[in-house]
Amino acid sequence: MDNALKTLADCIENPRPLRTSRDCLTGIVRSKAASGEELFPDIFGLDHEKRRCLEILAGGRGVLLTGEYGVAKTDLARHIVDLLNELFVREPLLYVERCPVQEDPALLVDYIVKGEGCGVLPCPICRKMIADAEGDYTTIGVGTRHHLVEGAGFSRVQGGGDVLPEEIIGTYNLLKLSEIGDPFDPRVFEPGKIGQASRGVLFVDEIGKLPETAQHALIQAAQEYIVTPSKSRETFPVDFLLVATTNPVDEEYICGAVRDRLVSLSIPLVSFDDELHIVRKELGRIQPAVYLPELYLSLAVATVRALRSDERLELGPRASINAAFIARSSALFEGRSMVSFCNIKEGIFTAILGKALYEDKQDVERAVQDAFPSIGPYLQKHIEGVDLERILRKYCGDGEVNAQTLKEHIAGSDNDELSRFAGWAYHNETIHKFRMYEVLAEYLSAYHRGCPSGELHGRP
Repeated sequence: MDNALKTLADCIENPRPLRTSRDCLTGIVRSKAASGEELFPDIFGLDHEKRRCLEILAGGRGVLLTGEYGVAKTDLARHIVDLLNELFVREPLLYVERCPVQEDPALLVDYIVKGEGCGVLPCPICRKMIADAEGDYTTIGVGTRHHLVEGAGFSRVQGGGDVLPEEIIGTYNLLKLSEIGDPFDPRVFEPGKIGQASRGVLFVDEIGKLPETAQHALIQAAQEYIVTPSKSRETFPVDFLLVATTNPVDEEYICGAVRDRLVSLSIPLVSFDDELHIVRKELGRIQPAVYLPELYLSLAVATVRALRSDERLELGPRASINAAFIARSSALFEGRSMVSFCNIKEGIFTAILGKALYEDKQDVERAVQDAFPSIGPYLQKHIEGVDLERILRKYCGDGEVNAQTLKEHIAGSDNDELSRFAGWAYHNETIHKFRMYEVLAEYLSAYHRGCPSGELHGRP
């Protein structure tokens, strides 16, 4: 039916209830919960935090996500938009065309029927359109939206000292007003981030980095769901879900009046296994023909986490992601289809040192070296039930480790050590089975040679 609603007259003939952004969020959450679907399929762990975030927003409050860099605060905000979009694909969002705050046509229908006694007055521009229509509501267009996009149902405010209040609350363009002469002409009002987010999500990233005047611009909308643009005597109703984020070091800079209108939710660092999932997900977004063996991925995450308590560094999951991407690039430069131990070591050192200040780099490099395990014992510890030394003596006596040779030996062996090694790899690696021998060869090569001194830019 919604596809047939082209004008406000159609909406009057086919009335439907007012649907707020909170109603939409509640509807899609209940629908997915009833069918057993995952609400945040790309965010690993944080089960309690994900549920509480939804509860706060559905309860009509803004949420302040507090946590270290890289703990998925921004991903949570993005997934709120994704949830709404999933609903709007099935149940399109209707909005009044030419309305600067994209109002629900049901709000205008309620105003036409009840007049000033309706629950919420439409925006002044919509009221002017209704008055000008003189009962012919076919002149007021109604649009259909299947996705929230930047500037239409979604807007992002990036924390920074140069953000002005007018950017958030909007303003009247006095030059256009002088040209047009009608203060209720939609072309005169330039909606800010709040108006652009109406009917969807307003995302304020790193709110503690906003100047206090910009933070104050959020108060009226967060509390009363109305906004008064700069240079205007009129107020505009707005309907949005407010998601803000902050790093703990900036939390003290959030002014009390704004903080009082938000419910703070701490987002902790994820577990080791969840961090592995996060890195794999990011690696999967871009797929060069280079494979990163699982034990090397685990080594990168473990090394980053071992140094996470160093106050000179800010080592969230992004540092693990960076290490993996750099290692894969290093292998690409060498023309390899498999990340080697030297490649992953290069990635780990580069990613961690990239978080250090210039004066701390030497000390941090020593800390990385101390945290970095010897590759031989590391591989033997994690490849359980397999004697790597015995395999090397039996099949690689000359020190050369060749994937094709290993494949031939496995084909002719009968439950020996090499077969157990292959079985372990089939169970633990994610590469196609026809390339599994390359992984075995890489692990054996790393176990046999390690990373000789000088091979990695002079690092031991």
